[in-house]
Amino acid sequence: MPVSRWRWLVLTLSFVLLTFGGLAGVHLGSYLPTFACYFVGSDTYGGACFVATLQMALAEGNLAGLFAALTILVVAVLLIIPLGGAWCGWICPFAFIQDVLDVLRRKLGIGYVRFPETLRRNLRPLRWIFLVILFVLPLWAAFPLLVPAVARHLGIPFCELCPVRYIMPLFTERAGYMGVSFGSITTFVLSALGVLFAGFTLVGAFFKRRFWCAYCPMVLLLSFFRRISLPKLKKDVTRCTRCEICYNVCPMDIEQVFLERQREDVTFPDCVLCMECVEHCPENDALRLTYGGITLLRSSRAAFSRRRGIDASQTGPREESHE
Repeated sequence: MPVSRWRWLVLTLSFVLLTFGGLAGVHLGSYLPTFACYFVGSDTYGGACFVATLQMALAEGNLAGLFAALTILVVAVLLIIPLGGAWCGWICPFAFIQDVLDVLRRKLGIGYVRFPETLRRNLRPLRWIFLVILFVLPLWAAFPLLVPAVARHLGIPFCELCPVRYIMPLFTERAGYMGVSFGSITTFVLSALGVLFAGFTLVGAFFKRRFWCAYCPMVLLLSFFRRISLPKLKKDVTRCTRCEICYNVCPMDIEQVFLERQREDVTFPDCVLCMECVEHCPENDALRLTYGGITLLRSSRAAFSRRRGIDASQTGPREESHE
């Protein structure tokens, strides 16, 4: 079975388990480095991302809270190392929703939008802004030395902004969490922006593959540990014929894998290890997925030919393309 079908199977099962697993007695805690939303309800979710509990711990403003936050981070990092970016490519429930929207778009025959590299580079700081909000504003709530009237309502600022909080509860009885909060001016502004982001994200995900992932702070956080994570995307630059297929099929629009002409490790920061590039690459061993140094998946001309109904024995050697 093609790796893309395995990924869909794992992604679907993960969506069901992490979103509804609590109904069957599955409780994996709130330490996961993926956007399984805490706000679908503790009785419903089978596992939730660590972002909500981390912010709550930081906002306590005492040693117990700081120790809890450190524990949450350590557990999250220990979970990141075995899977790396695959948490986003294979497990994230919100990624599943985006991929479903992408399938719907293709079924309707609507083309997708690809942002120019310059625009992508200009928008990239958004994820850093989200990351600062996640870690810094809860500390402001804990130690409100400046503007305390605002600070005390910033216990979970990123969750107030996160589009996942307003979309994922739609699948459960917690749909009320999709609305704007009128508890204070601070929460009103943040939740109103969150609802706006949610609507914009749903529309964007329909026209652009993995729209939210490009700005997701979790993807950024996972990228910090890509050098010590066990899965790696490797490239044999001598076998690459510069066909550009890897770039065309990449849901994250990563051009560097195609452009790289020297390094072997091409697990770039935005990579979610979906393995679309390996599956579609037409050259033997040009791209490989390794795990702890052991090759698990490699590109194959025969597999490429089978996908297109071509007899590989009749294709002959490919000519190397030239710029």
